[in-house]
Amino acid sequence: MKVTLTRVTENPIGAIEEAACNCYNSEPTGGKIMKACYNSGHHSVLEFCDFTFHIEGVSRALTHQLVRHRLASYAQRSQRYCSENGFEYVIPPSVEKNKTAKNLYSELMEDIQLLYKELQNAGVPNEDARMILPNACETVIEVKMNFRALIHFMNERLCSRAQWEIRQLALAMKKCIEEQYPELAKYLVPKCEMHKDMPFCTEHSSCGRHKTLREIYEVYCYPMPKALDELITRAKSGIITDTELVQEFWDTFCKD
Repeated sequence: MKVTLTRVTENPIGAIEEAACNCYNSEPTGGKIMKACYNSGHHSVLEFCDFTFHIEGVSRALTHQLVRHRLASYAQRSQRYCSENGFEYVIPPSVEKNKTAKNLYSELMEDIQLLYKELQNAGVPNEDARMILPNACETVIEVKMNFRALIHFMNERLCSRAQWEIRQLALAMKKCIEEQYPELAKYLVPKCEMHKDMPFCTEHSSCGRHKTLREIYEVYCYPMPKALDELITRAKSGIITDTELVQEFWDTFCKD
């Protein structure tokens, strides 16, 4: 995998702040307004800065995921017009470290390469011969994202629950930003760290980096709902009357 940051809006922070200043009748501050907009959720101004990446040596399986990020522009090597004779392919780590699996995997790729060439020799056009190509087939793609879309991409794909290859891509893209614009890289984080001072995992099951919302809720909020559930159970079973239910509810949850 090779990732290159090829183009960026000139003075990206300035471009964002110039847009934001229209909203507040203010002057650019060198980053303070952008930070305030990000923290307050006023993210539309982040769209005034674009980043273009040239990406090589990734699989078609990755780019199928990548183009689901709709607020971006893509230009990918065409398997219709370009010959994939002798194509390179990506080997997953789980296959790479398993000798038996790697042999099976490589043999299949070689068989597909041979069949693809035979179809071409038989007069089958590339647009039809490509039907047998695997998701592992390497490709080249140009990607342009504005800063808002890039932040969202990182929120989703830096997450440890993301598929390994696209997570590697996200890390490589972030590294490109860090090398040239370190002041912007701090916004490129997994979604569990979007709220820096209050990190939490939005997934059903956490990787362990941060607690899930449910786990946090159970610690800080469950004492009242659990007590309320027990109160309702007692009323339903006839242990207390509806009037006693209302009174206990008031005494337990409403009085200072």
